[in-house]
Amino acid sequence: MKTVQYEIVGRYDHMAEPVRVSVPYRKGELKASDAASIEVFDDAKVYPSQKKIVSCYGDGSVRYLLVNFLADIKANRASTFYVDRTERRVEKFTSVSLSRIESGELLIDTGVVSLVLGTPGKAQISTISYKSMKIESSDIEGMTIYDAAGKGYRAYVGSSGWDVIEEGPVRTFVRTRGRHLSEDGSTFFDYETSIIAYAGSDYIRIAHQIINTEKSRTERKNHLTLTNEQAGLKYDTNYPYEMLTGAEFRLHLADRAVSKGIYTSSFNNHAESVGADEAIEKVISADTIIDTANEMFPEVLFSTFAAGWKGEKVNVVGSLYQAYQNFPKALKMDDDEMLLSLYPRSYAPLKFPQGVAKTLRFDLLFTDSDLAENLLFDKLLTLEMPPVGTVTTRDYIDAGVFGCEVSELYHYPTERFLYRFIDSRAKGLGFLHFGDCPEWEYVKQGRSKGRDIWINNEYDMPHNFMVMFARTGDRRYFDYIMASVRHWMDVDFCHFSEEPYHKGLLYTHSVEHVSGQPVPSHQWVEGFLDYYHLTGDPSALEAAKAIGEGLLELIKLPIYNRPGQIEPREQGWALRGLLALYTELDDERYLEACRPIVQTYIKWAELFGSWTSPYPDNYLDRVPFMMHVGLVGLHSYYKLAGGEDVKKTLLTVIDDIVRECLNPRLNMFLGKMHPSIRFQNLNGMVLESLEIAYELTGDVSYLRKGLGMFSWMTVENQPPIYDFSKLKRDDFTVIYNCPVGPKRAAQSLIPLLRYYSAAMKEGLLPYQD
Repeated sequence: MKTVQYEIVGRYDHMAEPVRVSVPYRKGELKASDAASIEVFDDAKVYPSQKKIVSCYGDGSVRYLLVNFLADIKANRASTFYVDRTERRVEKFTSVSLSRIESGELLIDTGVVSLVLGTPGKAQISTISYKSMKIESSDIEGMTIYDAAGKGYRAYVGSSGWDVIEEGPVRTFVRTRGRHLSEDGSTFFDYETSIIAYAGSDYIRIAHQIINTEKSRTERKNHLTLTNEQAGLKYDTNYPYEMLTGAEFRLHLADRAVSKGIYTSSFNNHAESVGADEAIEKVISADTIIDTANEMFPEVLFSTFAAGWKGEKVNVVGSLYQAYQNFPKALKMDDDEMLLSLYPRSYAPLKFPQGVAKTLRFDLLFTDSDLAENLLFDKLLTLEMPPVGTVTTRDYIDAGVFGCEVSELYHYPTERFLYRFIDSRAKGLGFLHFGDCPEWEYVKQGRSKGRDIWINNEYDMPHNFMVMFARTGDRRYFDYIMASVRHWMDVDFCHFSEEPYHKGLLYTHSVEHVSGQPVPSHQWVEGFLDYYHLTGDPSALEAAKAIGEGLLELIKLPIYNRPGQIEPREQGWALRGLLALYTELDDERYLEACRPIVQTYIKWAELFGSWTSPYPDNYLDRVPFMMHVGLVGLHSYYKLAGGEDVKKTLLTVIDDIVRECLNPRLNMFLGKMHPSIRFQNLNGMVLESLEIAYELTGDVSYLRKGLGMFSWMTVENQPPIYDFSKLKRDDFTVIYNCPVGPKRAAQSLIPLLRYYSAAMKEGLLPYQD
């Protein structure tokens, strides 16, 4: 039996609240054929639920089961539920239904709100009905985007119609894809629209992703040729782009309004209302963010932003999700029109790079007009910050879906350090920036002439967050995952390119996110897979698969098959990504593609005695953190496929790092061996290399050699306290100006956790607080 916990989320009861949880299982514990028999219950009742298998082991048993259910979450109390088989049964409830009507259109009915979805080439939403109100297709202007000339292009149902992603009693999830179309028949940007509706819910969730798939209008003269050097040192801002001047969704409401309002809420609720014949409008700009006091983690909550039309019997509310984080945004109510501006036409035009996407998410909420204002705000805040459930740390450990980095052994000073390590980092807000951070270390080195270098979630920040979520159950790590992977899926993942080896891959850290090169050392899939396990959103799984396909081609290039010619991290991250996909999908292609890399590593160690690489060109340097990436990849392969030659290579390289890069006077490891850069480094990745050697040999002396490095990181160099100061860069960029960038935590967290777990097991930490 799995235990699911929800922390306190509000002051009001939330009965039959749509929630979800991703439940891990150990191999062989739950057969796929038995998943439908799993229920969610507590001491009082069995709750309506819908199950989806989102990951399986090679034997077909369930690895992750995504459960959507309707929970009773009591006011000002934590809630506990159980997931297992039970003899008790669910009480009768009104389920969400999906059906095809005579016209060929789809009908979604939550039992409270219903909407009819159009057929290919027609309006996406034909009608919306709530009690006595019916909004016809002529009153629903679907998502429309505007180009540099101000020309509008509207999204209609794609030629393949609606794909049903999920259909069940609790949740319906549909998706369509196509091109935005103007009145004269020309097109602009691809799109993907998804709609989610829950049983008994009074709202509909719409997410519209716009994707720049336009070909370049001019020949590029200064594009970069793929080389290892350019992975992080050269940035090409001469990329193709289009100007986006607007993105809007309009509703026309035929009945006369009693009043209109705009609702914001962070510390306190604020409603600004006008009468039936008056207009009301609010724009969120960079200046709004700077001038708005906020001490919250922005991934969790900043404020609501919603427009409300109040009639005699019905409220219609449009709520823009995370509007402050993804500014600019605007709302306007005028006459009978509700205008949701996901990118306001009144704002400055936005440079939108080729291959970049942006997801515009909003909710349409329908309530009775006599709903008390405090309860309306409660609904809006719940849409903005819904309850988040997690199984216990023990359930994750028993399932074995993570390694020893998820542990119940605590050393309190280290635990306090870990929270600060993850939270204290710069953060970006803005249309193309939220979910990412600038890295000050790269800027200070002079790589960008003072311009911000966005980390692009380097070192798989989302997977780091997932590990912390599993370790602690703290919901903010869940929200960190959501924001960072959404950014990945939109901005850092190349959806389209005219350049080779770009489409379907992630860009390196770079100016303006997309000016770097897609290389193996900056491709990550585990965070995408975590997101898919947590949400069931197929876009994340599709992105991970695309990266896998891109890696299969990249690693064939000669540059990545010559021992000692490049940094060992290049093939290392390729191994890690391919093996993660092999584990997830049980596709032998990924494992087979790893074998040449493994042979290159073995030959490399035989030829040079270690994994040295040119740095500078006349010197074969030992760079422990880059060697470590290769070691983790090779160790992952060893755990799956074995091989004494693989084990020998691992220990040869680790012993070389210990012999050549451990400074005995300091009792810590060099960042790099070359005399010019032998500074004390806060990169703790070498700690995991020591843990690997300990795991392979049982020799505790490997762990003892890391105690100085562990202390240097966790005790002697505490990160700064979280910084709430904000810095406006331009009309599109606000930065939470913490003096530490994200790289330090991203590269070292999991290595540190694995070492920490082994050191606790062997009783090596100096004291227990």
